[in-house]
Amino acid sequence: HLKTHTSERPHLCHLCLKTFRTVTLLRNHLNTHTGTRPYKCGDCDMAFVTSGELVRHRRYRHTHEKPFKCSMCKYASVEASKLKRHVRSHTGERPFQCALCSYASKDTYKLKRHMRTHSGEKPYECRVCHARFTQSGTMKIHVLQKHSENVPKYECPHCATIIARKSDLRVHLRNLHTYKAAEMKCRYCSSVFHERYALIQHQKTHKNEKRFKCEHCDYACKQERHMTVHVRTHTGEKPFTCLSCNKCFRQKQLLNVHFKKYHDPSFVPAVYECPKCGKGFSRWNNMNRHSEKCDPAQKKSATSGKGKKMKKKKQMVPKEAAKEAGTFECCGISLAHSNLKLLGSSDPSASASQVAGTTGMRHHARLIFSIYISWF
Repeated sequence: HLKTHTSERPHLCHLCLKTFRTVTLLRNHLNTHTGTRPYKCGDCDMAFVTSGELVRHRRYRHTHEKPFKCSMCKYASVEASKLKRHVRSHTGERPFQCALCSYASKDTYKLKRHMRTHSGEKPYECRVCHARFTQSGTMKIHVLQKHSENVPKYECPHCATIIARKSDLRVHLRNLHTYKAAEMKCRYCSSVFHERYALIQHQKTHKNEKRFKCEHCDYACKQERHMTVHVRTHTGEKPFTCLSCNKCFRQKQLLNVHFKKYHDPSFVPAVYECPKCGKGFSRWNNMNRHSEKCDPAQKKSATSGKGKKMKKKKQMVPKEAAKEAGTFECCGISLAHSNLKLLGSSDPSASASQVAGTTGMRHHARLIFSIYISWF
């Protein structure tokens, strides 16, 4: 047992030079080289390299025993490692952190799969067209969609699901369509089911239901984590603190954006350009929304229309100049101020513009009427 706490691996494989902590682990490893499968199943013809593989096989295929049970819910598992991973869904623990970004996972498998997004590794290859994929599930979907004529199809008799492999069909039937004595409750209401497929179909009816309602306002949402973030807008709680400037945020995502923008010297903000007009955006979603409505031809016509309006304004200048020169228009008749003797003026040579200036805006209408009478 003490060897599990040290990095000592004294037992060496002479074929591949891999080292192991115990003789048992080395012996099991050597069986993978020789092809020896000493552990045989008593219920079928299968044989395995290790005793642990045989135990798991019998539980999955024959006994369906699930000895590892969750203390917080009714979940049970064949393997202890799966129970440990399940418990993290209750505690929220994500111990496996990506060294290149902020991603964290509940288990090593998901972290390993995530690391392929950084390395670009695609270990799964299509046997028909040799296309490569990061996940086996993605490759299976590709084969069904692109090469279904070359692959045998197995249809589920209960839900018409098309499955590529016969073994996968057996798993599908066992997991979804097998009657279970234990009751399975809907996570959204009090309904109870004995078949997993019926439960899944029922829960889809709650898909657009906004179960979580805010106590302080009319806001409602589908997921509890969204409600947790919203409530902070009422309480003012900001649990995420920047270690560089002590500024606080309601969401971890906002903290990450803040840190990159203000405290990461190597950060270069991404710019997403509209393919139609070349306008830049800091977010792809904003650029995509703009691109859907963007019409460069319409913008050009709007710009040319503005130019025409400016020209119209310039054409009005000569009329204003004529008014300043002393021409007064009333009822379509042009009157020369210098040739009129205006009523109410002591100076016969006074011009209409002078009288208008001294009389004021209140007597402007009376002045126009006087000029009209004197003309006739």
